[in-house]
Formats: sequence, C-alpha cells, structure tokens
Amino acid sequence: MKHSLPPAIPPIVHQDLNATQQCVMCGMCVPHCPTYALSQNEADGPRGRIALMLGMAQERLELDSNVIEHLDTCLSCRACEQVCPSKVPYGQLIDAGRAHIHALNPAHKRGMRFVRDHILLRPRRLALLGGMTRMMQRLRLDRLPMPSSLRRLARLAPPLAPAFRPLEIYPVSHPRGRVGLFLGCMGSVFESENLRAAIAVLNAWGYEVHVPRKQGCCGAMHQHGGDTQRGQTMAAKVAEVFQTLELDSVVGVSSGCIAQLKEHSGLKVFELSDFLLRQQPATLPAMRELDRRVAVHLPCTQRNVLRTGNTAMQLLRLIPGLEVIELPGNERCCGAAGTHMLTHPSQADALAVPKVEAFEALGAAQIVSTNIGCAMHLGGGVRKAEATAEVVHPVRLLAEALRAGH
Repeated sequence: MKHSLPPAIPPIVHQDLNATQQCVMCGMCVPHCPTYALSQNEADGPRGRIALMLGMAQERLELDSNVIEHLDTCLSCRACEQVCPSKVPYGQLIDAGRAHIHALNPAHKRGMRFVRDHILLRPRRLALLGGMTRMMQRLRLDRLPMPSSLRRLARLAPPLAPAFRPLEIYPVSHPRGRVGLFLGCMGSVFESENLRAAIAVLNAWGYEVHVPRKQGCCGAMHQHGGDTQRGQTMAAKVAEVFQTLELDSVVGVSSGCIAQLKEHSGLKVFELSDFLLRQQPATLPAMRELDRRVAVHLPCTQRNVLRTGNTAMQLLRLIPGLEVIELPGNERCCGAAGTHMLTHPSQADALAVPKVEAFEALGAAQIVSTNIGCAMHLGGGVRKAEATAEVVHPVRLLAEALRAGH
C-alpha cells in the first residue's frame, strides 16, 4: 500500500533518505555488520536496512512494526561506512530513517524518550537514581516492579563516586594553551572520577582547563533516537557556550559525545586520549610504574566516526611498567550503542559476551575504554561474569601514575 508523507515530516528528513539511492547493493558491508552476524537476516544488515529506507523514501513501503524493528536494532556503529566503495553516508541515513519513523509515529519509544529527557539528562535525578540503586542492590530489592529501561540502567550503573562539582578555571603557571572540558549530561554522575583525572592530566601536560557552567547535552541520544533536529540544536548550543571563551580546543572524556560535537557543532573538538597523544610535552612529567596488564577496548565512535585509531593504547604505553594489550574483537561493536543497551538488552548482551570472555582469557586487571556507554555496558558484563575487574578510562591510569610519580 502506498502512503504519502504527511506534512509533519521535516523536508530535510526526506532529503536525507534520498541518499539511499547512492547504495549499489554490492553487499561488501554485510559481513562487517554485528547485528547481521547475530541474526543472519538480510533485513538486519546495512544493505537490507537501506532497502527498507529506500522504500520509505519512495513512499512504497508500509511502515509496520517489522520495518520499525529492523531499523531500531541497528547499532549506528557505522562499521559499514568504513568498507563501502560507494561512500554511502549510512550514519546520516539511519538517523533520517528513525526521524521518519518518529514523525509518522510520535508515540514510538515514548517510555525511553521519557527516561532520556527526564532522568538521563538531569544529573540530580540521575544521581538520586544511582543512590537508590546502590541501596536496592544491597537490600536485594532490585527486582521490584519498575520500567524495564530503568531496571537495566540500574544494573549497568557503575559504583558511584562523589559528584563532580567543577571550578570554572583550573590554571597552571606558564600555560602551553587553554582548553575547554566538555562534561556531558551524565558526566558529573557517572564520570566524575574521569573528569577529575582529565583536569589533573591536562594540567600536568601544561594546559589551563576551562569548565563553563550549564554546558548542556551534546544531543547524541536525540540525534540517533529519531529527533535529529533537536540533537543538532543541542550540539549547536554547546558550541555557543564554548565559543564565548578564547580556547585552543575543546576536549571530552566520552568519544560518543565528541563524535556528535565534531559532526554537528562546528567546534574544534578532540577525544581526550587523542588530544593528549597529539600534544604530549617534549619532557613528560614524572610517572611511577604501574605493574599490571590492561586490555584496551576501542569504541565504534572512535574507530568509525572520529577515525583516530586506538589512541588510548598509544597513550597508555607512555606509562612505565604497564602492559597494554588490545582487546580482541575491537572491530565489532560491544552492543552498548547509546540507549540501545537499555532498549534491546538481549542483543546488546549477546554482543558483549565475546568481549568479556576475551578479557577474562587475557588475565588483565582492567578494561580500558574511552566511551561512557561502552564502559557501563562492558562493566555490567564483567560484573555479571563475577570477574574481579573493572572498566576505567585511560586518563585515570595516567592520573594514577602521575600522582605516584611525585
């Protein structure tokens, strides 16, 4: 049955879907798709999803629950873009496809959008939820009735450190430059230790650090969740905050946030490990040896969007005594994929299992990751496997070595 596009669909969405015609259906991308590898269903691979979106763009396809589910289960990992000979902008396409769904069916994922907008984007509420989660887990009350996405978030939440309440400026004498630190909407709650470590290492590298207040969210969860216009507006508002300062660069501790800002804000932004590696001082600060083995995970946003390579591995090799190993399977998504780990837990867990097993086989003490979602997801997998290990950001290991070196 043929359906006309209702006026509610923004023209840019329809225009972006037209890029489906750039695909020649060669199938080179299919073996690289993690969701196709799980289901062996053509509709769960890039070529199949592009065919579905082409039908949507040409108004030949009825948007039923099956079509929506095949598009929903995409991880937006963008591994397919890396191997596409036709340079199909798949990330743009899947965002536009979901925006099309959202315009036709505003009730779709209403519960997840509520959790996103009223909890994940509200640090105080998120901190309260985290505190309640710790208490519920200790009292074994975590099986009480609650929305599935909240239950899942509660189980993935890492042990909470004291909230990060930053100063606006962290000065150094004779600074090499001035950088802004992007916190992220969940940073002050789930990445407080990472942010403190980031400031310590940036100062040790000779940089004055500026942390403007009320930075807002990068918009990645909206961008990939069907509300592309709001996602891009949020990224632009972040840019406005930092553009009022005279900064050399803006850095962040989560590769997912930095990928969104790089593509949609116009800021000069860097994922922190990439920046520290590029700007390492001629004479490194004194560091103590860290006698342990770590396995480094490479997030999809760093590999396929920022395309910086595994800079965390190279950076950690600056620490004396630290044995740095790449986590096997880094070419595949871990399954976190933003809110995907909350909305599609079975698929997300199936993709995490091989990584947790590979980590255990290495006998490493820690997994290192530069993305908060990946760290939470892999951390949940490690705890589920009862492994006595943790997932940390590389900057925490640098800060640890620097503290011990003085």
